[in-house]
Amino acid sequence: MAEQYHKKLLEPDETVLFDKRHSLWEIWKNFLIGGGAIVALILLLTKFKPGPSTETNWGYIILISILALFFIGWFGAWPMFKRRNLAEKRMFFPIAIMVVAAAGWGALMWFRNDEGFANIWTTIVWIAFFVVLIGWLIYPIFAWFFAHFVLTDRRLILSTGIINKHTMAMPLEMLNDVRTSQNAWERVFNYGDVVIETAGEFGQQPFTNIGHPLEVKRQIFEQRKVYEEQQETLRGKEMAREMSTVMQPGQAPAAPAPSQPESATDKLDVVDGLKKLDELRQSGALTEEEFQQAKKELLDKM
Repeated sequence: MAEQYHKKLLEPDETVLFDKRHSLWEIWKNFLIGGGAIVALILLLTKFKPGPSTETNWGYIILISILALFFIGWFGAWPMFKRRNLAEKRMFFPIAIMVVAAAGWGALMWFRNDEGFANIWTTIVWIAFFVVLIGWLIYPIFAWFFAHFVLTDRRLILSTGIINKHTMAMPLEMLNDVRTSQNAWERVFNYGDVVIETAGEFGQQPFTNIGHPLEVKRQIFEQRKVYEEQQETLRGKEMAREMSTVMQPGQAPAAPAPSQPESATDKLDVVDGLKKLDELRQSGALTEEEFQQAKKELLDKM
């Protein structure tokens, strides 16, 4: 499946340097937290079920409060904190989740002693159980499997989505900076976020929960340097070929300027060409052999 994915996504002769998914710890973390949520729902369905009572149902109050705080913190406050430095913060959904969680907690607390509410409580818990099972346990496995963070010899590629695929490809020459972010928990399991800063339409693009983020950052910078050197070499060789073609022996020279004799103009062209060739040799764009060949052609012309 990975080979078919690469064939569809990559350009001809493009080489993959790494193909990463989100950290596998993200799935296990979901299982731990999701398992705790399922235990809480079972307790709310049995021992701490709401309804008319002469005593305060502290178990119900505590569990409902923990679930509400979890949704407010994990899906609201934490995403807002992580996006605070991004150009496109996209705060609508975190704020909406915080508002809904707070309103839901208030409603559940208000109706906890109502007999009619107790009759429909079983349905509410079963709905919550399937939401946790599908959204917190099953979906992350598929999302992890179909997510790819790819570095090639030319581009950075992010592909996500299970049914609707979303693909973003950023050329290495547009890359300005790479930043990593790890909290204490993420440092223990060696994963974190990688934020790519690019020129043009891409801006800042975060890649979350990537394993070994510092190593990923190092590889990206190294490949960008290699890519830039390759492009500089290609441009230098192309320039040398163009100069050699224009200054071939026996080819009619360009019309000289009226203020200078033809021979003086030719000499200035040759001197300027030698300077450019020497600059290309010093930058590494031309080998010593290529430099000597181009130099000989220029001197033969003069």
